[in-house]
Amino acid sequence: MQKTTWRRLYETARPERRNILFGLFFLAISSGTSLLFPQLIRWMIDSVLQPKKAELLLPAALGLFAAFTLLGIAGSIRYYLFSVSGERIVLKLRETLYRRILVQDLAFFDSNRTGDLMSRLASDCTTLQNTVSVNVSQGMRNVSQVAGGFAFMFYTSWQLSALMLLMVPPVAAATAVFGKRIRGYSKEFQNTLAASGIVAEETISGVRTVKSFVQEGAESERYRASLDQALAVVIKRIRAIAEFMTVALIVGLGAICFVLWYGGREVILDHMSIGDMTQFLMYLMIVAIGSGSLGSLWGDLMAGIGASKRVFAIIEREPDVADVGRTLDTISGRIEFCQVRFSYPSRPDVEVLRGVDLTVEPGQVVALVGSSGGGKTTIAHLIPRFYEPKSGHILLDGTRVDSIRPSFLREQIGMVSQEPVLISATIADNIRYGCPNASLEQMRQAASDANALEFIERFPDGFETQVGEKGVQLSGGQKQRVAIARAILKNPRILLLDEATSNLDTASESLVQVALQRLMRGRTTLIIAHRLATVKDADQIFVVSSGQIVQQGRHEELARDHAGLYFKLLQRQFSDDA
Repeated sequence: MQKTTWRRLYETARPERRNILFGLFFLAISSGTSLLFPQLIRWMIDSVLQPKKAELLLPAALGLFAAFTLLGIAGSIRYYLFSVSGERIVLKLRETLYRRILVQDLAFFDSNRTGDLMSRLASDCTTLQNTVSVNVSQGMRNVSQVAGGFAFMFYTSWQLSALMLLMVPPVAAATAVFGKRIRGYSKEFQNTLAASGIVAEETISGVRTVKSFVQEGAESERYRASLDQALAVVIKRIRAIAEFMTVALIVGLGAICFVLWYGGREVILDHMSIGDMTQFLMYLMIVAIGSGSLGSLWGDLMAGIGASKRVFAIIEREPDVADVGRTLDTISGRIEFCQVRFSYPSRPDVEVLRGVDLTVEPGQVVALVGSSGGGKTTIAHLIPRFYEPKSGHILLDGTRVDSIRPSFLREQIGMVSQEPVLISATIADNIRYGCPNASLEQMRQAASDANALEFIERFPDGFETQVGEKGVQLSGGQKQRVAIARAILKNPRILLLDEATSNLDTASESLVQVALQRLMRGRTTLIIAHRLATVKDADQIFVVSSGQIVQQGRHEELARDHAGLYFKLLQRQFSDDA
C-alpha cells in the first residue's frame, strides 16, 4: 500500500482514535488469551493427566473455561469498538465525498457521468467500510496471533521453528505476486461495477424514453452485458485469491506434516515431551489459521485500496472555479461581454463562442435568439461562472466576474429553464429552495405572483404536497410556475430565462408569461428563446449564430432587415405555424 494511502486513511480515522485505542487494548487481551490455551493444554498433558493428579483436573478445566470467557468478552468488545469506529469513519468519508462532489465545477460533471459518481458514493464507500471496520479488526487480531504464535513456537523449540522459517520466503513471494494481481483486479472490478451502475442510472432516469421506444429488453441486455464484464473481472480476482490460498494452505499443511515427523522423532528420542509437542502443534495451527485468514483479508484490503483511490481522487480534487473572490456592496445588474471566446473543457478543440461582445444595461430585458447550437445557452452559463472563458472577460457593474466569489455571484442570479428541476420534496420545500428562512406569508405571496397559488391550494395537502422525483407529480405548467415562485422568493437582481415557455400548451403559457412579466420587473433579464413571438417586446435582441453576435436591435428594426438572419428566422417560424 502506498504511503499516501496509509496517510489518507489515518487522517480519516483520527477522530475515532479513542475508540480504536480501546479496541487495541481489548485486542491485546483477546489475542493474549488465545495464545494462553496451548500453554494450559501442555500443562494439563504433562502435569495434570498423570497418575495421582486427579485433584488438579477440575481447577485446570475451570481455568480453561475462565480463559475462554475472557477471550469471548474481550473479542466481542474489540469487534464492537472497531466496527462502530469503522461505520463512523465511512459515514464521515461518504459525507465528505458528497460535499466535494457538489463543490466541483460543471466541467467536472461534463466528464464524469452520474452513474460513476453514484458508484463511488455507494459501492466504493461500502468496500472501504468493510476494509476499515471488520477487516482491520480481524487483520490486526490475526497479525498479533501469528506473531505471538511464532514467538511461542521459538520458545517451545527454536530448532524446529528455525526449520519452519525456511517456508516463509515462498509464502512472502506468493503474497507479493498475488497481491499485485489482486490489487489490479480489484481496481478494475470497481471500474466495471461503476460502468454497470451508469447503465442502470441512465435507464431508470430515462425510463419514459425507454418505454416509448419499447427498449426494455435491449436495456436489460445492455445491463446484463455490463454485469458480465464485472463478473469476468471479479472471477479473475477470486481465482487469484483462491490460488494464493491454495499455496498458503499447501505450505501450511506441509509444515504440519513436517512438524509431525520431526517432532514425533524428538518425542521418541525423549528430546521433547508430549505436552511440548502438542503445544507446538497448537501454536502452528494458530499461525496457519491466522496466515490463511490474512490471505483472504489481503484480497479485501486490496479492494479497499482500489476503492480508496477512486474516492480520494475526488475528495482531493480542487475545482477549476473555486469559491473565492470579492463581493460587491450593491448590484445594479449591468452585464458586459468583451471579446469572449469559449470552448467546453470536454471539447477543447470546438470553439463555441468566437469573440462575443454584448452589453446589457441595468433593468433591461434582452433576448438571445438564433438557431440551435449557436451559443445562446453558453452565454447564459458564463454569467454565473459555471464555466470560465478561454479568453476575453465578462463584467458585472464594471467588475470582472472572475474576481467575484461564485457563490455570491449566483445569489444575485435567478434561473428559470425550459425543464425546471424540482427536488423530491414538498412544494413548500421547492419554493423555499433559494430562501430557506422565508416566512409562510412570503412564500404564499411568491406563489401568488407566479400564478401558482390557485392550483397549490386545490391540492388536499396544499404547500405540503409532494412533487415526486424531478416534480413528476406536477404538470409542465405547474412545475414552471413553482420554479418562477422559487425565483421570485429569491429576489435576484439578474434573471436568466432559458426557453421558459417552449414546452407549454397555450393556456399554461399564458399563465407563465404573466408570472414572468411580474418576475422581470426592475430586474436585468436575459431571455433565451426560439419562439420569436415571446421576445418581440424585449429592449434589445441579439441574434447569435456560430458563436458570434451577427445582429442586434429591437424587433421592429430587425424584422425590416430582409437580408438578416432574424428575418429568415421569422419567415421560417411563420411558415411552420401556417
